[in-house]
Amino acid sequence: MTPNFKVDRPTIAVGITLGLVLLLAFYWMLQFWLLRSDFGAEIESIQPRTARLLGIAESFDQLRLASSGAEAILQDVTYSADRDSPTTAAAMQRDIRELLVNAGLSVSGSQILPARKSADFDRLSLDITAQGNIDELDQAFAGIQALRPLVFVESVDLKPVAARRSRRAKVEEDGAAEGDPRKLTARFQLFSLRLTE
Repeated sequence: MTPNFKVDRPTIAVGITLGLVLLLAFYWMLQFWLLRSDFGAEIESIQPRTARLLGIAESFDQLRLASSGAEAILQDVTYSADRDSPTTAAAMQRDIRELLVNAGLSVSGSQILPARKSADFDRLSLDITAQGNIDELDQAFAGIQALRPLVFVESVDLKPVAARRSRRAKVEEDGAAEGDPRKLTARFQLFSLRLTE
């Protein structure tokens, strides 16, 4: 015996309505599940950033101490921003000339080159020509290395100075040339940095 199901319009309407309600409920459940998985992925991506921020917050005092130490070092190795670039370059030129003369070199010319500007620094350049022997040149390099603010040697062009012989020197037995045979002409390209702020 088979059951006799009678399908009438109200049953079909209730069935379709119930099916649509179930379909809509399934759709919203799926949307909530996708939203939850998106939130989970976002939380996972935020966790490393949060950990970094917490680490920075924990080491704030150490970072502040390191920052002040870096500022002190920066003030030691660069010219400060309290004077303009031309004035600072002139002071740099004067200091370098004095250093080279104290090392025993004779300065024959120096020129301040145009400053190159960047966001944080002005690069002050100097072209200077001096003459002396190799020992005086070594002493000049040692002095440049010890200078504060730092002065960088970009390039050095060295040329030997030809020793001149006098007639008297040619006649002498030892045949030694007049003057120092280790004499050089050195053309320095130097630069230093000046803070802009």
